[in-house]
Amino acid sequence: MRTRTYLSLLFLAAFLAMSLAPGLAQQPDPKKGWIPLFNGKDLSGWKPRAADPPKPNGWKVVDGVYINTPPSTDIVTEREFYDFDLYAEVKLTETTNSGLYLRDKYEVQILNSFGKPLSDNMCGSLYRRLAPAVNACKPVGGWETFEVTFVGRRLTVLHNGQKLHDAVDVGPKGTGASSERPDGPGPLRLQGDHDAISFRNIRIRPRT
Repeated sequence: MRTRTYLSLLFLAAFLAMSLAPGLAQQPDPKKGWIPLFNGKDLSGWKPRAADPPKPNGWKVVDGVYINTPPSTDIVTEREFYDFDLYAEVKLTETTNSGLYLRDKYEVQILNSFGKPLSDNMCGSLYRRLAPAVNACKPVGGWETFEVTFVGRRLTVLHNGQKLHDAVDVGPKGTGASSERPDGPGPLRLQGDHDAISFRNIRIRPRT
């Protein structure tokens, strides 16, 4: 009886030690490490993408929402990123045609695709490369979410909680204007040279 009690106490002590030891039993906090890319007031941290000839900047902030109205241009982050998690909320119009450019090379298409068949140029596609696994678009007018994980050449994308791409290989080149440059960190780019779109709550978590 004493032996059994002694072993039970040893097991309990070991369990408590593992539970309290930093980094052993505790999972990383999913709320930590995120960097907000919008301050809700102005376009600090962003700049118009260089274009020749220069294009007008139709981006503005209204009640914390970043609204793009044509004629306009793309905007890019002043900071560059390589491996990261990304979260963004978007609101589409009937004619929205935009995109999230990752490392300024690989485009996740943002397009009004509600009720349309799968294709490699619809919303959520890796533009002109890979069609999404499902069409997760909602009717226009409401906010939609995109969650992206990009590590090396592996890309995972969730749209409105549905998985579109699961660690797919994006290949050595993208379809953006910067697709030919060598692999490396690059800015996040929001396409704004086509039609109206709204963004909010964009945040990124670099992976080291």
